[in-house]
Amino acid sequence: MIAANAHTALVDIEIRQAGPDDFREIMRIDGVSFGASYTEQDFEDIFGDEPPNCLIAQDGGQLVGIAGDYRFRMTVPGGRSLEVPGVTWVSVLPTHRRRGVLRALMQHQLAGYAAAGELASVLTASEGGIYGRFGYGPSTQSVKVSINRRMANLRTPVDSSKVEFLPPEIARTRLPELHERWRAQQSGGLSRTESWWNHLFLDRESHRGGLSGKFYLVHPDGYLSYRVGEQWDDGHANNRCVIVDYRISTAAAHAALWQVLLGMDLFSVIDSWELPIDDPLALLLDDPRQLRIVAGKDGMWLRPIHCAELLAARSYRAEVEAVIDIEGERLLLQAGPDGAQCQPTDQSATVSFALAALGSSYLGAHRVHTLARAGQVRSEDAGLLERLDLAFSTDRMPCYGTGF
Repeated sequence: MIAANAHTALVDIEIRQAGPDDFREIMRIDGVSFGASYTEQDFEDIFGDEPPNCLIAQDGGQLVGIAGDYRFRMTVPGGRSLEVPGVTWVSVLPTHRRRGVLRALMQHQLAGYAAAGELASVLTASEGGIYGRFGYGPSTQSVKVSINRRMANLRTPVDSSKVEFLPPEIARTRLPELHERWRAQQSGGLSRTESWWNHLFLDRESHRGGLSGKFYLVHPDGYLSYRVGEQWDDGHANNRCVIVDYRISTAAAHAALWQVLLGMDLFSVIDSWELPIDDPLALLLDDPRQLRIVAGKDGMWLRPIHCAELLAARSYRAEVEAVIDIEGERLLLQAGPDGAQCQPTDQSATVSFALAALGSSYLGAHRVHTLARAGQVRSEDAGLLERLDLAFSTDRMPCYGTGF
């Protein structure tokens, strides 16, 4: 999670790479910034096996801000995986906000990424107004859904005989491969390391939000895990099911898993932030109104760094050629379903993108036409905008699938 802000300059700020001796102070500052109470167990879980790579900001020797990252592989349209840093552990002490600390950290971090040849960086933001000024654009969308379990039924019952409940020790051996299959076909999907999986399966009681431990419902082509909020009203079961991980690769697995989940007694409602925005469940129900979208927000944000290589790394839904100006950098893009070429050019630009707009359109979450109406993409050629809109679109909405 990420929280900070900055507008004015801080005179004496030093940015340096963090070392192991800084980790406890990093955790303390993050706790103060977010109002979190970390325990010794939390410290061992977070920094013991795969600690984040962190920068720290010092004011006269005092550690006042942090910015870190984890390494991910991210699927882009066309199926290629890119190595990207996932920015996290960003916070500034409340005593030092709006004094330039965040800006110094972000500029130092982005300069390091550019020097290392990173094509893009990604993050998730605790507040939506922080990162646009650093070139990040919202690149996925998330929705919270609530399903009336007692009234929701699949319109056509399916065979669910391949679905099984697995104990955690067996699920731990099965889920990584299922997740990777899902990620390989999902634009925006992020990888998980073995250390990441180990951490997820710790399932500490302090991280359950008052709910149960995880239950694992698994099909050969997908899985979901959930927690239970137990509630009995005058002897009547009114339990809540909260889906916490949801990675499904085929339509048959999707229908089978929901057949089982919707058939479980004792639950009145199923809630989750994990269903993709274009999940087909509502259209499989005999009454689509039993699935309600109760909240929505941005998901993962993407910041283009080396724009030519980034644009050449994905495929496009339609043939298109354009000279794109990205905040002063002019690039010739020649692209189509079989791939793309993109290189610097001195030709006159035919369309301009704000850097954050390229981040928002790159995975397919936001349409070029919509960004043009918002003033973030500009062109005098309406036909070109039409072609770019189709070219950047994807058959499935992007979904990152791993919080960081």
